[in-house]
Amino acid sequence: MSLDSIRLEGVTTHNLKSVDVSFPKGKLVVAAGVSGSGKSSLVIDTLFEHSKTLYLGALSSKSLDMGDGDYQFDRIAGTQPPVALRQRDGGYSNPRSTVGTLTGLDGLYRLLFGAGSRPVCPACLGPTGPDLFCDDCGCFAEPHSAKHFSPNRKEGKCLQCDGIGELVGFSLDKIIPDRSKTLTEIWDGADPGTFAVPNVRKAFEAMAADIGLDLGLPFEKLSAEQTERVLHGSDTIYTLKIRKVTNDFRFEGILGFLERAYRNASSAARKNAFTNYLGREVCPGCKGGRLRPESLRATVAGHTFHDFQSDELSRSITRLRDGLSSGAVPAQVRELASAIVKQSANIEEVGLGHLQLRRPVITLSGGELQRLLLAQHLASDLTGVMYVLDEPTAGLHEADTGKILTSLRRLRDLGNTVIVIEHDESVIRAADWIVELGPGAGSRGGEIVFEGRFADLLSSGDSPTATAMLSGGPSRTRAELADAAWLEVRGITRNNVVDQTATFPLGGLTCVSGVSGAGKSSLVAGLHASVSRAIAQRSTGTVAANAAIRGAEALDDVIYVEQRPIGRSSRSTLVTYIGISDHIRDAFAGSADAVERGLGRGEFSPNVAGGRCESCKGLGLAEIEMTLFKSEFIVCPECEGRRFQEHVLDVRLGDKNIHDVLSMTVEDALGWFDAKSSPKVVQALGVLGEFGLGYLQLGCSTTTLSGGEAQRLNLAGELLKQRRSRTLFIFDEPTRGLHAADIRHLLALFERLISTGNTIVVIEHDVKVIAIADWVIDLGPGAGREGGRVVHSGTPEQLADNAASVTGEFVRRLRDDPGPPMPEPHPAGHPRPSAAPDLGVIGELLPRAVTVVAGTARQSERNGPTPYGLVIGSLTVVSDELALIGFLVRSGSTSWNAIAETGRFCVNILGEDQHEVSDAFSQGRPDSRFDALAWTPSANGCPRLPGAVGTIDCSLKSSYRIGDHEFVLATVVSVDMQGGADRRPLLRTERGDSALDDYGWRRFAREAEAR
Repeated sequence: MSLDSIRLEGVTTHNLKSVDVSFPKGKLVVAAGVSGSGKSSLVIDTLFEHSKTLYLGALSSKSLDMGDGDYQFDRIAGTQPPVALRQRDGGYSNPRSTVGTLTGLDGLYRLLFGAGSRPVCPACLGPTGPDLFCDDCGCFAEPHSAKHFSPNRKEGKCLQCDGIGELVGFSLDKIIPDRSKTLTEIWDGADPGTFAVPNVRKAFEAMAADIGLDLGLPFEKLSAEQTERVLHGSDTIYTLKIRKVTNDFRFEGILGFLERAYRNASSAARKNAFTNYLGREVCPGCKGGRLRPESLRATVAGHTFHDFQSDELSRSITRLRDGLSSGAVPAQVRELASAIVKQSANIEEVGLGHLQLRRPVITLSGGELQRLLLAQHLASDLTGVMYVLDEPTAGLHEADTGKILTSLRRLRDLGNTVIVIEHDESVIRAADWIVELGPGAGSRGGEIVFEGRFADLLSSGDSPTATAMLSGGPSRTRAELADAAWLEVRGITRNNVVDQTATFPLGGLTCVSGVSGAGKSSLVAGLHASVSRAIAQRSTGTVAANAAIRGAEALDDVIYVEQRPIGRSSRSTLVTYIGISDHIRDAFAGSADAVERGLGRGEFSPNVAGGRCESCKGLGLAEIEMTLFKSEFIVCPECEGRRFQEHVLDVRLGDKNIHDVLSMTVEDALGWFDAKSSPKVVQALGVLGEFGLGYLQLGCSTTTLSGGEAQRLNLAGELLKQRRSRTLFIFDEPTRGLHAADIRHLLALFERLISTGNTIVVIEHDVKVIAIADWVIDLGPGAGREGGRVVHSGTPEQLADNAASVTGEFVRRLRDDPGPPMPEPHPAGHPRPSAAPDLGVIGELLPRAVTVVAGTARQSERNGPTPYGLVIGSLTVVSDELALIGFLVRSGSTSWNAIAETGRFCVNILGEDQHEVSDAFSQGRPDSRFDALAWTPSANGCPRLPGAVGTIDCSLKSSYRIGDHEFVLATVVSVDMQGGADRRPLLRTERGDSALDDYGWRRFAREAEAR
């Protein structure tokens, strides 16, 4: 096996069918395929998990207590230390975890303020002198350190909110969102376990009778005194009989009871019962700054710590640069500021410059979190690592995808292997290598249908990805706008969206587009709230026409399907998630066999004792615990994976037992269940089929679903709750995580909804979907402060001609060039000629040969260009395919700095008789090394030495700091092996001589002769 690749053999994880595949090292590899084809099973669940176990297992031989579990592969070889950047990992639910803490920028800012800010007076918050003495009140201030700017340290945190920045309390708007409801309706609709408990309700009814309060009165009609009594109670004691027990009770009010019960809750589960009623408000003490008043007053570069925390990263960088650009700045402060700017630039590079450092991590989308983690790795100098990324472009605008590609290439060019699970066409085109799984999903997938380069992918007849690319994208019949009714919502204000209007046709498909952070979700959330309020007001007849919204009378309901993770419990299955498990259990419990045995519906649940296998607790799998790592699972030896006890499995419904039914696919079950006797089951399975999930088993665990499958299951679950006409459906990025072939299933379902009188609004980034919408509302032009405005409201054709729209540019490109362009072989700006040489054999020689890297720089009016050069012993071929070479050079080298100015150089491979050249370069001054040498300009104008075995003209690509060296990457423009077979290279050996083994020289000579 070649050491240049990672090899997997016989992989059978989940739906994989004994897969054999190789991933070339040091390349950008894309794992493609339809949703559910096995990409995550191969790359994450097998390759990454095994590599992690392998490398962490080196910590201790005792940590790999694997038991006798069944392995899901035959062999994996050539692995590298793994790093996985996933859409959403655990460990980010802490409200104190922010963008700043996750990226380390908070720590750098704390150090910056500890070193560069002057403390204020702790008593009057006024300025202090150089001796930290306050002349106004005669107090000394404590010298600042980093801890004074940490919301997690007692020296720095606001005592009122404990450093959170918010106060959590019960919100009347959440407890009683509809003030038109009567008091009886409010109690009937209360969440279980809250103020609906019998003793509280009885006490309330007693108080109401005592003061003559009508329980049928709407809350909004209560007087101020009555409202006070309902919310905060009274001191009157009432003797009540509840459940045959008589006791004295005082009605403490809705808010009074909730606050006491929440404060005294003894468990997290008990506290969770009140979650729906809790609200947050900015802490009045620190105004959201999280720090003590004296820490909030300190400044660096004219701005407070809170200023840097609350502003967008891109603006914070500008503030810091401008504020420290003049005047005397201590070296420590300047060094810290430089580190902050560098780290922030990496975050900007991945399209997240609009984020605020104070933003909680739990509010980030999965794609934003993954890109934030990617930015951290861009700042590191790791090499030889295997990076695994799960759809890094998910949730990204087309304009930001190029930034991610640049970042992925940077990771690769550092000498890492980058494996990306991806559906985005531009990422697939840019890949060095593509592995496609399929051809279908679930049991119809799990095979390798293609391995190779993009150019070969397009000619592959077995590739669903190539078919989708060449088909030109999805299509649909557009709505007739001339006869359409319209909905208009004005004055939408939320986050960065201020006083905007959304107008779109009813009975059609509208896309809300814009760059990441432009305000799409904010606009849609405001739209949803306005329409919901208008429908609720119309149904009660309590409010006249609303001037801020027009056309809502044509709608009876609005449903907002947001991006949210589905249940990740091992007990969550397909049928439990879509709500048909009860119907299936009822059907079995009503069968003749079950009635005869006295079995109820509980015996047919794998989650209830009595019928389930107690050895595995109904999971069908036995857990093997490991000391340091995630547990392994094998098929339960007791029930053999069937989950139930024998007496339950003996019960038949028709010709199948409960295990047989849960093992059926959605498609098979649709043909087996009777529409008359099980209408809800058939309806639910039909929706799953419409979403292209017909291959899934009814009893499959939701933890085994891919991201695309989980997204479609989430959408299906929401649609099953309400299926009616005159409904506005709002979807948040419904195509996210879906293959182009799966998007067609989704659009077909949208058409069915529209045909039955519904309206669909989607937040969307896919340009091909935007281009076939009936209407587009585009926000921008930028992100954060630079966005939040509707820059276009019209048809896709009008959007393509809108110069102010970033989205319009990509719609225009699609219109003008709908076909898939061939991929550039490497980043733009460093062209590789079509006749570029194969560097394979040269690559074996370069690390051993003595080479002179020479350039021409620093033009002089009197002497013309001055040639500079240096001897390099570490030059090697980084990528033969991309014609990239690389080498190490000491940072600050005069010769290298001069060469770098021109952006080009020439590599001279010295001949075996050119010792004097090597000596001259080792001893002479940088600007005089060519004085005694005859040289001629090469094709790119740099010094070319006569007698050299060969010359390589190069164009600089990039450089990366590694300790006190720079790792330089350059693109080969041309190679001239001028020495031929009679010239041997000067080699750098351990003994210092130029000996070359015969085998190596013969190979090199053959290459020279061939050229």
